[in-house]
Amino acid sequence: MKRFSLLLIVATSLVFSLTALADQPARAQRIAVLDWQQALMSSEQARADLQAAEERLGQDQNRARQLREEANALQERMQRDGDIMSSDERRRLNQEIEQKAQEFQFLMTRLQRQQQELQQEIVERHRPALEQAVNELIEEHQIDVLLDRQAVAFVRPQYDLTPAVAEKLNAAQ
Repeated sequence: MKRFSLLLIVATSLVFSLTALADQPARAQRIAVLDWQQALMSSEQARADLQAAEERLGQDQNRARQLREEANALQERMQRDGDIMSSDERRRLNQEIEQKAQEFQFLMTRLQRQQQELQQEIVERHRPALEQAVNELIEEHQIDVLLDRQAVAFVRPQYDLTPAVAEKLNAAQ
């Protein structure tokens, strides 16, 4: 009984919605897509902020690279000389490899978290300008529906607002 009532309500509201749409003058719906992240990262200011963030993380990235290289060298040594090493030497070498691997993993986890936080800060800092650019383009082009580019399998380039938003962001800076 509840299903029938719910179905009746949905059907009735659908009929009223279609009737209301039929009363409006016929106009083609304007649909566009936007990859907001690409638009934002195509702006010169956001790229500069991202580069500055990467530079702040550079020391940790260099340390992670160094740890990976050291661990690889130790593993190569173990493979090359493991047969002629004493059991104590192999154990110490394995411990050293394990220590470097743990430090590397810890550092990479921290770096990923810091990168995500910095990217989120950049997005939040530029969100007002991005929203303004998008709203201006929606008005200019009389867009009725704006879809996320990631949710669309195919779109012709003329319906993609991403380059236009990036252009507006660069012009506003």
